[in-house]
Amino acid sequence: MKGPGSSPLGTSRTGEENKGRVLLVDDQPELLEIMGHELRDAGFSVETASDGNEALARIRSRPPEVVVADVEMPVMNGYELCRRVRAAGHDEIPFLFCSGLGAPGAQLEGLQAGADDYILKPARPDELILKLRRQVERVRKLRAASRASGAPLNAAELSAIEGRIRSGVGVVQLGRFEVRGILGRGSMGTVFRAWDVKLERWVAIKTVRAGTGMSGFWDDDLVRRLVSEAAMVARFNHPHVVAVYDVQDAADAAYFVMEFVEGASLQELLRNARRLGPEQVVPLLGALASALAAAHATNLLHRDVKPGNVLLGRDGAIKLTDFGIASFVASRMHGGVFGTPGYIPPEALRGEAVDQRGDLFALGAIACRCLTGRPAFEGGTPADILTNTMNARMPNLRESGGQIPHELEAIVAGLLERDPKERIADAALLAGELSRMSAFWGWKWTMPALSGSGSASPEAASDVPHAQVFATMRARTHEGG
Repeated sequence: MKGPGSSPLGTSRTGEENKGRVLLVDDQPELLEIMGHELRDAGFSVETASDGNEALARIRSRPPEVVVADVEMPVMNGYELCRRVRAAGHDEIPFLFCSGLGAPGAQLEGLQAGADDYILKPARPDELILKLRRQVERVRKLRAASRASGAPLNAAELSAIEGRIRSGVGVVQLGRFEVRGILGRGSMGTVFRAWDVKLERWVAIKTVRAGTGMSGFWDDDLVRRLVSEAAMVARFNHPHVVAVYDVQDAADAAYFVMEFVEGASLQELLRNARRLGPEQVVPLLGALASALAAAHATNLLHRDVKPGNVLLGRDGAIKLTDFGIASFVASRMHGGVFGTPGYIPPEALRGEAVDQRGDLFALGAIACRCLTGRPAFEGGTPADILTNTMNARMPNLRESGGQIPHELEAIVAGLLERDPKERIADAALLAGELSRMSAFWGWKWTMPALSGSGSASPEAASDVPHAQVFATMRARTHEGG
């Protein structure tokens, strides 16, 4: 016969009429009885479970709007229960711990397990009720936003969202996200600043649309690769890689939901500062090299390393973004190459296979741009830039007037070798060498002040020139007979 800790309590109010459906999980029947009656009196519908397995069964049967669980329970503790709830895909259910374990480590472990809040026992009824009401309101607001999104995602819808934001509409709904502004524009789509209603945090949403020069090679296989690449990047846990939270796809469009970095792109910084000294460039390159090393270790190439894809946080963060996006586009190229002029390696322009050394060539071009204030390969048109990439020698770094250590000059020259066989090829070794240089000279990255407001405008954040598709030299030769 089951005790009071296993029976439903306060189920007279159902659906949207009550203050919310709450699942209480605790191995102490008397506490479940007391908390259940308090919440029922406050208008909640309450179910209880005396252990983790029973709680999982109730969640599978009818997911609650909020879970409140103890930490110390036999068989399965609260941390494990929370992890299993999240692993089962129930990210939409707020999870609160109510425990007598008050040590900071216990609370941190709870949050790391996926909990939304941690309340110490004995919990004040008014505090618990207030927090539960807030969580239920958030869940219902998210549910309403999901219903309001209506039509399935497509390129026309994403284009319409951009148009509405440009026309001055304050907030546009995109699933569970409230789109609030435009961070940048590129050749494949737009980057929005958005508020995640569910997790209550700012995110960046990067769209990729078939109508922006990609319709010629957009198909179901491309979408599947997009999702696969996003999943690979999402598994990264690297301090210098922008986290990918989600990806949504449809027949002619897709979008990435990514970590929002409050600050500016390296491109914007260089537009303001023109150039950077070695004391800034070496730590910057070291961070980017470590990000590339982590990606290359999983056989993931970036393929569009450039200042516009380097995000610099006001807190000193250095983040490389857009992993995977250029890769899946490049995978569809036949007789063409995708990238940004001035950062595409010569072997790609020749129609040869590109490996991790292509990313390192682009890193060298970034280094040259930072140190000299000028692109490594210049030209009046994209075609001129590509031609100079194939034929021109690396600019003399010392002609810029800066004091550049010979060791750094040698590294940049090694990165910009036209022949990939002669080029620096190991990002991990490069990151280690740059870290050693920084430690020897006492150099640490600090975010320089930006002129004006310092907030990235759509123009400042866009790619100049944009990443786009170009014919390789081999393809042009074939076309010419």
